[in-house]
Amino acid sequence: MKADRPLRSRAWLLQVAAAYAGLTLVGRFANAQTTPAAALTEEEQLERDFTDPLSTLPQLTVRDSYTPANYGPCTPPTPCVRDGETNQVIVRPLIPRVPPNTLLPFMQLIMPTFALVTVPNSRGGTRTEFGDLPLFDLAVLPWPDKNRTGFLVGAGPTFVFPTATSKSAGQGAWQAGPALGVIYAGIPGLLVGFVAQNPVSFAYTSPDRPPQNTLEIQPVLALHLWEK
Repeated sequence: MKADRPLRSRAWLLQVAAAYAGLTLVGRFANAQTTPAAALTEEEQLERDFTDPLSTLPQLTVRDSYTPANYGPCTPPTPCVRDGETNQVIVRPLIPRVPPNTLLPFMQLIMPTFALVTVPNSRGGTRTEFGDLPLFDLAVLPWPDKNRTGFLVGAGPTFVFPTATSKSAGQGAWQAGPALGVIYAGIPGLLVGFVAQNPVSFAYTSPDRPPQNTLEIQPVLALHLWEK
């Protein structure tokens, strides 16, 4: 496998920590999602904000994804790499900005993603590089009324900056597109929604880089199972 060829992984993936995707279990039951904010204790408010990706609570998510084997195209005379191990460490802070410290009269949620990627090389072994830098900036809209409908909607742009230090660790394309986040908290004890992004490439770091158009949908599910 050439070092500058993107990997096509079919292996199972071990998730050490995940960012509000999949199933989140927290120890507060039912009415934490629907109780008026004024009636919530400080602990209840913190639990509700932590499970809500459109909250104003600053957060830091660290995730490690390990792939024990990779399978990719074989181009003679380069040998096929069938057991090359890869690893990706992701650090993702959530930076809220509340009016009047925002460009628009809405609450803004800024989330960059920093990646440290370990990839195999054509001579055997592995090397670690910095990956591309995705970032989205969502404005939390004041409509529909969250207290009346249970819905919270955020919309804004998403970007991908080609900051990878190796050709094989990134896509080599400047990308921009729309982002949308929708959360529903109208059912006691349940929070569901998604965050969707669609960055599209418009400039490239080299002429041989292919166009990019990626639709990423990240589900959100938080279920409160029991009461302390």
